[in-house]
Amino acid sequence: MENKKVLLADHLLVGKDLSPLRDGCVIVSGGKVERITTRAALAGENLDAFEVVELGNRTLMPGMIECHNHISLDARLPDHLEMMARCSESELTVIGLKTLRDDLLSGVTTARTLGEKYYIDMVMRDKIQDGSIIGPNLVCAGIGMRSLHGHGYIGSPYTGVEQFRLTARENMRRGAKLLKLFVTPGMLSVDSDSVPCYLSPEEIRTVVSEGERLGLPTAAHCIGGYGVRNCLEQGVTVLEHLYAAGEEELELIQKYGRWVDLTSGIYLDPSREPFLSPQSAEKTRLRREKVRGNLERLVKGGVKFVLGTDAYHTFLYREVEYAVELGADTRTALMGVTSNAALVCGLGDRTGSVSEGYDADIIAVNGNPLETPAALADVAFVMKGGKIYRDPEGTVRIGASQTFQMTIA
Repeated sequence: MENKKVLLADHLLVGKDLSPLRDGCVIVSGGKVERITTRAALAGENLDAFEVVELGNRTLMPGMIECHNHISLDARLPDHLEMMARCSESELTVIGLKTLRDDLLSGVTTARTLGEKYYIDMVMRDKIQDGSIIGPNLVCAGIGMRSLHGHGYIGSPYTGVEQFRLTARENMRRGAKLLKLFVTPGMLSVDSDSVPCYLSPEEIRTVVSEGERLGLPTAAHCIGGYGVRNCLEQGVTVLEHLYAAGEEELELIQKYGRWVDLTSGIYLDPSREPFLSPQSAEKTRLRREKVRGNLERLVKGGVKFVLGTDAYHTFLYREVEYAVELGADTRTALMGVTSNAALVCGLGDRTGSVSEGYDADIIAVNGNPLETPAALADVAFVMKGGKIYRDPEGTVRIGASQTFQMTIA
C-alpha cells in the first residue's frame, strides 16, 4: 500500500469556496485526503510512517481542471487547425501523448475533452487509468458532432437526426461522460454580426435526449446568435465560447440558468496568433475588442462560468487572469478551474477541492493565487490521486520507481 503523505505549506485553500488556511497540513492516504489540519495541531504526532513534503512559503490548492481540452490538437504548433485534416491517427496520438504530459505537469489534474478523432481521448483515458501513460484524469466526449456544411476542425460531419443519434450512442457505448455538438462557426465574421446556426433544433434535441436517458450532459460549441436559443430550448447543458453573445443571448442564459465555458484566450491572447494562419490571425485581431466587450457583458451579468483554453496546453492560468480582467472576482475565477469546474464535469463530489474524503488531486504554486492569479503559472508541486508527479525539488516523477530531472519552461 502507498505510504501516507503529509503536505505542509504556509498557505492552503480549503473546500469548495477555497477558504484560506494559514500553516496548513493535508494528510493523504490511499489516494484520498484523509485529514486537513495545521502545523500546530500536528505537533507531537509521530510522522515516521509518513512521507513529509515541506512546501514552505507556497500555496496548496486543488489541482486545476481544464474544462475545454482537445488532446490531439495543440495550439502551440503552427497551423494546428489545418493539421487536423491531414494528420494520421498515429501522428495525432503522438501529439496527444505530449499534451497530456505537459498539462499534468502544469498543474492540470483533470481535463474535459470536447471532441477527438479516432476516439483518441477514450484510448488515452484508459491508458492513464492503468498507468501506461501519464496525464490528467479525462472526462471524455468521444467524437464531436458537427453538420456536413458547418464548423468543427476536430468534429466529424453528420446530416439528419439518425446520423447524430447513431454517433451519440456509439460515444456512450465507449464510455463518454458528455456529448459534444458544434452548432455555429468558430469565429466572428469581420463583415457581419450575424452568426449562422448549422444544426436544426431536431438534431440538437436528438443528441440531448440520447444523453439525458443515461444522465449525461451535452455541451455545444456556440459563439452566439440564434444557435444560443436553439441550444437552450433543446436542453444543452453547457455553452462553449460565446464570443458573439449580445444582450439578448445574456438574457436567455440568465433565464435558463445554464453554464458557460469561457475560452477567452482564443481572442484575447496575442501570443496565440503566430500559430494561426495569417487569415485567422487577422480575423482575431479585427474582432478582439468586440469579443472582449461581449465576454465582459456575460461575466458582469453574473452567468455561471467555468474556464478552458481550447487546446492551448499549459496556459490555463491565463484564462483565470482573463476572467478577472473581464470583471469576475478572483475567487470565482479560481473556482472556474477548481470546484465549479468539477461540478460541470460531474465530479463535484470527489475532486476540485481540498476536502476530506476527496481525491488527493493537489498542487502547490509559488505565491497566493487569491491575491495574484498569475501565481498559477508557477507550479512547484503536482499530486494526482495521492501520487506525486512533480516535487518541490524540481524532479518529475514518471513512474513509481523511475524519476528524472528536467526543466519545465
